[in-house]
Amino acid sequence: MDAVKGSKVLSVQSNNGGRIWEVQLAGPDGTERLLEVDDSGKVSGVRVKDTGEGEKARVMGISKDARLSFDDAAAKVSSVVPEGRITHMSLDRYGDEALVWDADVLTSEGVWRGVKVDARTGAVTKNG
Repeated sequence: MDAVKGSKVLSVQSNNGGRIWEVQLAGPDGTERLLEVDDSGKVSGVRVKDTGEGEKARVMGISKDARLSFDDAAAKVSSVVPEGRITHMSLDRYGDEALVWDADVLTSEGVWRGVKVDARTGAVTKNG
């Protein structure tokens, strides 16, 4: 997040076995940026995602409405699947009201688990 000041994380996606991460950030004006980050934390590229005003407004809305930060949501997911490794996690609205952090987790046994955390309350709404 140091690469784009004032931004909030919208999603992270593991690539190349966790050696590269694609991170999607939302700026205060709803502008989305995609970053590639290596496993040492070095940002190798920043691209602005070309979206219209409607998408910017949607992104600003979900960023503002989420009370649970990415870090807090990741900690919640890790507490639910302590032996797991998050490979993807994103913030999005489902239906008219549900705002959730949606995570894919790979357990140490190689089993995929889906976990959803309410981005307003922190309650786990799916674990399995």
